[in-house]
Amino acid sequence: MNLQIVLAIFATLIIIALAMYVCFLMRKILQQKQKIAQQILQQQIQKNKQDQQRNENICTSIRLIARATTEKQCNVSEAAIRLNVLLETLLIEPKIDIDSNYPALAQLFEKIKDFATHNERQKMDKKHLKKQDIQRQFLETELEDAIRQETKKLSTFSI
Repeated sequence: MNLQIVLAIFATLIIIALAMYVCFLMRKILQQKQKIAQQILQQQIQKNKQDQQRNENICTSIRLIARATTEKQCNVSEAAIRLNVLLETLLIEPKIDIDSNYPALAQLFEKIKDFATHNERQKMDKKHLKKQDIQRQFLETELEDAIRQETKKLSTFSI
């Protein structure tokens, strides 16, 4: 009988030791989960800061191009391409509806976005290049006043 009591006490001590070890492990898991959650939060905060800085840089570029276009230092085709791309790349929700907010810029962009630029222009034959330039000039002339009004609005753009 004495042996049974000793074994029962020993078994109880083992169970208590195992229970304490389980508690220790559970606390360690909880600490790791909290640490991971804090790291994820810090990463999200860092990403938000980077996105905000990126958006601020884009807004500065938009204002600069818009002012240059309004002051006739940048042609409207170049402005339409650059401003459309910049407005589309802003990391905001909901996205800016360029078609309804800046219809002239959107219209010109849609018509000239597939025109040859840089190396493509150099590779084109003179006749096709001249035709493309005439078409671009016609579109610019047609939309210039409306685009300058829109770039005047964009010269103070912010989100």
